[in-house]
Amino acid sequence: MSPPDSARPEHALLLAAARSALRPAVRAEPPPGEVDWDAFLALAARNRLLPLAHRLLADRAEVPGTVRSRLRAAAADAGHRALARAGELRRLIGAMDAAGVRAVAYKGPALAVRAYGDLALRTYADLDLLVAPEDVAGAARVLEGRGYVSAHRFSPAQDAVFRRTDGDYPFHHPRTAALVELHCHVSSARFCVRLPTAQLIARARPVPIGGGQVPALADDDLFLALCLHGAKHRWARLEWLTAAAALALRAGLELEAIHRRASAIGAGRTVRLALLLARDALGLAPPPSTQRSISADATLAALAAEARALWFAAPAEDGTAANLRFNYRLREGAADRARYAARWLFTPSPEDWAWACLPDALSPLYRALRPLRLALRYGPRRGG
Repeated sequence: MSPPDSARPEHALLLAAARSALRPAVRAEPPPGEVDWDAFLALAARNRLLPLAHRLLADRAEVPGTVRSRLRAAAADAGHRALARAGELRRLIGAMDAAGVRAVAYKGPALAVRAYGDLALRTYADLDLLVAPEDVAGAARVLEGRGYVSAHRFSPAQDAVFRRTDGDYPFHHPRTAALVELHCHVSSARFCVRLPTAQLIARARPVPIGGGQVPALADDDLFLALCLHGAKHRWARLEWLTAAAALALRAGLELEAIHRRASAIGAGRTVRLALLLARDALGLAPPPSTQRSISADATLAALAAEARALWFAAPAEDGTAANLRFNYRLREGAADRARYAARWLFTPSPEDWAWACLPDALSPLYRALRPLRLALRYGPRRGG
């Protein structure tokens, strides 16, 4: 089956760059028609595929020299950043281990190694670390001791809600501009998928990074986490799908077993969507039984089309509202959708705490204030 959305030469070439991650030895056919190289480079940058595009096109004589030069520079920059971030990842995990905090690499350099076999082939903005909820405070102290600054300042009651529900704490380093995101869940409780952190940490495996090793999510856990992360953001970057598919192929994952596990925790359609996208765009064949489940799910085609459209055009609306609608449609069954809607409607977030500052003694009132804030922000607007 030929990949969809490849009518424009730039789109076909973008998909070819992504597919090269799964089959590096396969030489892509020249795209039909004349390529708008500026448009292609912009697409590859937005989808974080510049290093893969460079590997695909570096020796292609039909590609203008200026384009190959820009790709070469982008790939070299990605390589330098990858080495620096890999070194920082090892230092941070070592420092946390010394402080008695078990931290596991999540995405970032560890995913580059497991999916592509090469640190320099992934472009990412931050380092992601997974720790147990009870270790968040200790991990934060390690980061702050190394010069990182938290983006959040929560009261005790707010932190309790946030740690239980979302649990992603961003930190930045003012001097180096490094970004670290500390997670105590791989999926927010708002998405109604239970993937216990303690089990993920217990199943972690060592991954070689820059001459050493770091603990990282087991491959099947990582694939499932990537499916949840991609769906959360409507798979808006093609590299997210590429890394998940390349990981599945390189690690020889039992995708049918992963689909059964996902179905048991309410994420079956989430995995089916990822496999549908990977099948059509990247040529990764789902197992026959999972393929039958994909074919029987009438909702998936529309969701996949919405996701694919984002690879080739910037979203024209508020991404948050669109992501919420997308994930509502991704839920399975009326009860699951009702649970998802209720959690998003009534569980407070940092935006609510910033909108109305209440003392901790009155924090239960946020469950009533949140629907009001959401209605004011996303409700119908009357023309002037």
